[in-house]
Order: sequence, then C-alpha cells, then structure tokens
Amino acid sequence: MKNIFSFKVYAAAFRVKQMIRFYKHCEKMGQDVYIYGKNQVKQIHKMSDWLSALIENLSLGEECLVVVEGSRANQLRNSFSMA
Repeated sequence: MKNIFSFKVYAAAFRVKQMIRFYKHCEKMGQDVYIYGKNQVKQIHKMSDWLSALIENLSLGEECLVVVEGSRANQLRNSFSMA
C-alpha cells in the first residue's frame, strides 16, 4: 500500500545540503518524489532534476510543495521530522 506525505519548501529556509540528503533517502527507500510549483507537477527522477526544479520554483515564488509517495513514505517522514 502506498502512502503519501507532503511538505512546503520555503525560499528563505532553503538549504541545498539538507535537500540533497533528503532526496538521497528517498532514492534509497525507492519513493516517488514530485514537486508542485507554478501550477505544475513535476515527477523527479534524478538528483539534478531535484535541485533544478527546487531552485527554479523557489526563484519564481516564495515556496513550493514536495510530495513523496511510496510504501515507506511514512517511515521517511518520521525520520526527517526528528532531524
């Protein structure tokens, strides 16, 4: 069964190192990652797409939404809420 969680990334609080670490965990756990911004949804397939999409969306607005989908999404959410 797939689970979903989402969170907003704010331009003022954006940290590249933190976002790289998060995406590596998503890849390792086999989760699907999407970014919603500019009234579009983009599925992310690799690290360079992840960073490009985040930077592009945050340069045009103050925030964007990240959605993680997969069987281990709740586990990922719990591990990062403690960080």
